[in-house]
Amino acid sequence: MIEILNLDKKQYPTGFSAHLIKSNENALLNKSFRSSFYQMFWVKSGELTLNLDNNLIHLDKFECSFIGINQVFSVETSSEFEVLLVCFEEAFYCRTDLDRDFLESCIFFNSQQALKYKLHNSLKKAIIQHHQSLLHICRQPYNELMYHFAHNTVERLLLFTQKGLLDKSYSPIETFKKSDVNIANNFRKLVQENLKNMRFVKDYADKMNISVKSLNEICNSIYGKSPKKIITEEIVIESKRLLRYTAMSIKEVAFELLFVDPSNFIRFFTNATGMSPKQYRTHFEDKRVYIPKQKPIPVANTITK
Repeated sequence: MIEILNLDKKQYPTGFSAHLIKSNENALLNKSFRSSFYQMFWVKSGELTLNLDNNLIHLDKFECSFIGINQVFSVETSSEFEVLLVCFEEAFYCRTDLDRDFLESCIFFNSQQALKYKLHNSLKKAIIQHHQSLLHICRQPYNELMYHFAHNTVERLLLFTQKGLLDKSYSPIETFKKSDVNIANNFRKLVQENLKNMRFVKDYADKMNISVKSLNEICNSIYGKSPKKIITEEIVIESKRLLRYTAMSIKEVAFELLFVDPSNFIRFFTNATGMSPKQYRTHFEDKRVYIPKQKPIPVANTITK
């Protein structure tokens, strides 16, 4: 079964947590999860493989990766490892509009592919020190000063990561106008949040109070793809999640994703992936797990502190 992870607010009232994950004493291995918070982690020793929405990414020592809200993920390994993990909710980080704009611009949480990068030697010690500071804060009673200190520490980690990826030319975002970047990121976030309610570019443009033409120009300039293409890619990702991780019939999946006729969904999915929904589901049948209809499990009960 896929476990739905939430931060335990009694244990982590500020909406963030830090953990040292060890392969030989943790319940996260070889299970599938979906979380309501952001996750950043750095491999301190060993190696592992992250399956993020069916994208496999192999991580070695001193490499980093990231998991966004509602992404389905699992961790596998054939060797021992230690991972420095930081989790935080959107509400924890977004104190101001500036915070929200920066978080939405973080390319590693907004990419449709799993990203990783290797820490530069100059950052290794800083990452470990920042993580130790967050571990210490997690063990202290809540107070306003510690919240601000934790926020600033998480912000520095995000800045390290964003700069590292931009320096390696993962994205040209820094060359565009800030207003256009905000519009593009806001559009992508709206698509992820409203995929089962809104399907047309005009609906999103109207919601954002801009013209379809402007939205097309901005998305093509920043992402190199049209808004329609972005919506299509998100539908494919969610289709794969529902087919692989739920017991819904193909007809039910089609209706869930606003396809009036299941045959249209089958044709859409086949054109996009090269296999029918049935073939895709059969391909993963042996490893299939299901999203349970149950109360989400607090992350404190699943992740070793």
